[in-house]
Amino acid sequence: MQASAQQQPMPVASTIAVNPGDSPDEIIRKAAHVVPTANQYAALRNEFIAFIHFGPNTFTRMEWGTGKEDPTIFDLKTLNTDQWCAAMKSAGMKMVIITVKHHDGFVLWQSRYTKHGIMSTGFRNGKGDILRDLSASCKSTG
Repeated sequence: MQASAQQQPMPVASTIAVNPGDSPDEIIRKAAHVVPTANQYAALRNEFIAFIHFGPNTFTRMEWGTGKEDPTIFDLKTLNTDQWCAAMKSAGMKMVIITVKHHDGFVLWQSRYTKHGIMSTGFRNGKGDILRDLSASCKSTG
């Protein structure tokens, strides 16, 4: 009978390096010892958080955009972020996460670094800013 090598105790950490020679079992063992940072843990305590993912794909009905879509495809006519916040608050949510720059590069705020965003749409004559509106609604709603 062969003696099995005892594995050294592994401390928990927010990151643990995976080395090129690590076996699949060692990678799983390392992954099992990864824990959230203090900030991540604090955010997890607020587990009922709204998540808004809104962009050109809302109007194209495609799962993935390419970043080459004409920004005018984002054909938003009205926006009521006060209503969003009232609904979230009445549901018991205290936080909201919004994706304001998508993988396709489309931005939902006024940026001087790109024209691939809300500034190139008809929404509020190119002057709309969903991030600013949502932020103001969050503040006024509490």
